[in-house]
Amino acid sequence: MKTVALSAALGVLLLASVASAQVYYPQTYTPPTYTTSVSGSACVMLSSDLSFGSRGTEVTKLQQFLVTQNYPGGGNWMVTGYFGQATAQAVRNFQQSAGIPMTGYVDAATRSAIQSRTCAGFAGVVPVPPVVSPTYTLPTPTYTTPPYTPTYTTPPYTSPNYPYPSLYPYGGVSITSLSTQSAQIGTSVTMYGSGFDVTGTNTVHVGNATVVAASNGSSITFAVPSTPAGTYSVYITNSRGTSNSISFSVTQVQSVCNQTPWYQPWNWFGQQYQCGIYSSVLLNSVTPNWAAVGTTITVKGNGFSATGNTVYMGGSVVATVSSTNNGTELTFAVPTQLQGPYGLQQIVPGHYPVRVVNATGAQSNSLTLSITQQGSSSLSISSTSGPSSLQAGAQGIWTLVVNVPYGSYLTTTVNWGDSSTPFTSSAAPTFLSGIQTLTFTHVYPNVGTYTITFTVTSGNNTTSATKTVTVTSAPSGGSLNLNFLSPIQGAVGTTVTLNGSGFTSTENVVHFGIGGSRNVSSTNSGTQIAYVVPTNISACDLIAPGFYCGAPVQTVTPGVYPLYVTNSTGATNVLYFTVQ
Repeated sequence: MKTVALSAALGVLLLASVASAQVYYPQTYTPPTYTTSVSGSACVMLSSDLSFGSRGTEVTKLQQFLVTQNYPGGGNWMVTGYFGQATAQAVRNFQQSAGIPMTGYVDAATRSAIQSRTCAGFAGVVPVPPVVSPTYTLPTPTYTTPPYTPTYTTPPYTSPNYPYPSLYPYGGVSITSLSTQSAQIGTSVTMYGSGFDVTGTNTVHVGNATVVAASNGSSITFAVPSTPAGTYSVYITNSRGTSNSISFSVTQVQSVCNQTPWYQPWNWFGQQYQCGIYSSVLLNSVTPNWAAVGTTITVKGNGFSATGNTVYMGGSVVATVSSTNNGTELTFAVPTQLQGPYGLQQIVPGHYPVRVVNATGAQSNSLTLSITQQGSSSLSISSTSGPSSLQAGAQGIWTLVVNVPYGSYLTTTVNWGDSSTPFTSSAAPTFLSGIQTLTFTHVYPNVGTYTITFTVTSGNNTTSATKTVTVTSAPSGGSLNLNFLSPIQGAVGTTVTLNGSGFTSTENVVHFGIGGSRNVSSTNSGTQIAYVVPTNISACDLIAPGFYCGAPVQTVTPGVYPLYVTNSTGATNVLYFTVQ
């Protein structure tokens, strides 16, 4: 009996031990995490095309983006707000990395690529779905005959399916349909979809033509831009990114703007014109499309008025011209300057959009004209001016007007036609271009007729011009006067003969730069003074003995120094000596 009871007790104890060891826990479930927002601080959205010579905050934004790309040779020094050569090269580097044409200027495709790279398709706060913890029912284990292996019904441990589909399937903006699949230029078309900017800018792309349009959030209405008839891909770009595209066909309207008035019987106000906003001004070609300043450009298209067509390069008016060939052709010359945000600015090499507005206000599409040079491709001297007669010892001034090719070093040599050494100017800075005015001075010590030859050199181009001057004798008399210097240039230590009149036998003061010499004697009856170009000069040179002077000493270096004479009768005129 005791044995049976003991066995029963052991059985109960064993069963209790097994039961107490079966502790069940549900699988651990980690709910999905959601990003609450995407930072827009690094998002770069450029609102306009940019090219060489552009200035402003848009250029600064572009440069700040390019600096972050760490291209060779780049750095914060590029952030100037001016689109120069370094910026153009950095743009080419980016275009190569983005797989778009390496033009060096920022067009719509480049702006879209920059935006896509920096904005990651959208910017701002993304709605965060609530995180709902799933509820699981703990299954009750079923025990069978030992070895007491419990069996369970497999619960559906699958991640909960939240009803939050992809928020931005096409980079944040998408198109579902158009109100029509075909329309004429100028016709209003409505686009339906999602992700349109209500307060921002939506750019509608119809092939290579673009239209900026507003939106109510679910649709956009735009006018079909001027572009050749054909079928194009229509898509949207805005702050959220680039949408999908839908095929759209553009048809033409009348090709020539007919300015002949016509009358409507119900119109009591008189004549109307068969053009204006209902006409199409379309540019087909710009020839040549690579040109220098001053080149005549031919624009072909249709819809031009007989007279009063306005040609624009960028936002600047460059010409008001008539058309030829039944309103299909017009010409204009590339100007040297354009009206910019800082006033008139010289045209620099780069890419410029050209468009035409006819006499009734109808606007064309834009084509690109690339400027390769600022000035003429050949060097020329436009004019020379200066005295045709001069007194011996008097200083003459000659002016030379030169048209210099873009990006040139200009060197000018003047042969004065007398015994003096020809004067050669210093090399001009690089990228010198356009109309340059140069001034030269010379003193002829002797009477006679001289031919001056001006020679200008730029690269492999050389041209020259001549000017004739007749030198007469200086008036006689004892008045204090400085007629000429001989020589007019030389190194330190050169003896210069001052030729004039009215010099005293002694006590002449020669003024040279800020210094000079006191008590200098004259020769040849008071008409000549010999003066040696000093090594150092100081205002103390002109102070009479017995007076304290603490003025600094200046070393005579190459340059132009004023030279004149004073004595008890007064002071002479000023001539100039060039220290070499």
